[in-house]
Amino acid sequence: MIFHLDTTTPQPLGVVLLKKRIDSNNSSELQKAFTQWLQQTNNFVFDCAELDFIDSSGLGAIVSCLRKALEQHGDLKLAALGPKVAMIFELTKAKKLFSVFSDRSEAIQSFSTVSPK
Repeated sequence: MIFHLDTTTPQPLGVVLLKKRIDSNNSSELQKAFTQWLQQTNNFVFDCAELDFIDSSGLGAIVSCLRKALEQHGDLKLAALGPKVAMIFELTKAKKLFSVFSDRSEAIQSFSTVSPK
């Protein structure tokens, strides 16, 4: 996971590049890191372009991150879901919970068109 704070948007935006796998071995690490990132911003893009695999623990961690962002009056959007990862979000109906974009720049741009809360 690589996190950076994008300050080119009206509000600071956390951009997280998820790499390789989010599963039972590292999903708690994602949740712990997300809690720290929430101290910097409440809006996030999870870029999944390099994410190859996600299991139920990983899916639960991402849904938990969305819940935490929403509790802070923010949002979490997904970008660049690969076919395998997209299928998991479809099969579990979790895709209905998220705004999903074809790439990172599109997801980032979507925050610019929303007025601050």
